[in-house]
Amino acid sequence: MEIQIIKDRSALEKYFRRDLPLHLYSLGDLDDFYWPRISCYGNQTEKGLKNITPFYRGEGLPVLLVFGDLDLDYLRQLQSLLPDRFYSHMSSGLIKEFSDNYLVTEHGDHFKMALVNFDLTGKTNTNNTFQVTETDLPEVNQLYRESYPDNAFDPRMLESGQYIGIRQQGRLASIAGIHTYSAAYRVAALGNVTTHPDYRGRGFGRAVTARLCQLLESTIDFIGLHVKCENQPALSLYKSLGFRISSVYGEFSLKKGQNRRFSL
Repeated sequence: MEIQIIKDRSALEKYFRRDLPLHLYSLGDLDDFYWPRISCYGNQTEKGLKNITPFYRGEGLPVLLVFGDLDLDYLRQLQSLLPDRFYSHMSSGLIKEFSDNYLVTEHGDHFKMALVNFDLTGKTNTNNTFQVTETDLPEVNQLYRESYPDNAFDPRMLESGQYIGIRQQGRLASIAGIHTYSAAYRVAALGNVTTHPDYRGRGFGRAVTARLCQLLESTIDFIGLHVKCENQPALSLYKSLGFRISSVYGEFSLKKGQNRRFSL
């Protein structure tokens, strides 16, 4: 079956909403703000869309999202359309289908989480938080360099107005923001959450995350996030704010190279 780039956003929305916790990022990326950077590969059948795999070109390596019950033949065929290097989020076990043609670096298992209890975010004191804007970009970049150097921060995201921070002693000490935000589709994915090592253990991460959720509640129906499975402090924080685990997936860097078999 021929692989196509699907451009019908209404059909894509219907496909992604079948399992919103799984496809949250993909649905948000249908927004006009992200859409020019997205290619949604897949198959068009008489029964509708099948095997949708969004490919996002932003800052850094492009990112391929490979989630759900996908045909293995489709995944093998898809590889001829992909670049030599990319990053990927994949449902469990699917990385094996790429290991003949790519050298793979694993970046660990991650949980997908969804906010199921908005009431809990309102029980946190957020009085010392403020809304981060584009004018704060130098401070934001400095904080990420010092406390979260390998994060996937795109400065364009500040334009959304969905970043919350805390200052201490004249410096940005903590921040929470979004990877994806769409008022049109009423979804958001939190991301780029960090607190400077000098200020950890004071509840700042809780405050900025709670305030961001409160801000989003007026325009968003579904909020989710990703967190590394081994990051127990962050996992405990998100659970205490009303988030629950919906699924597990893996993150990988792929580079074309000689065959290398996996035993997962």
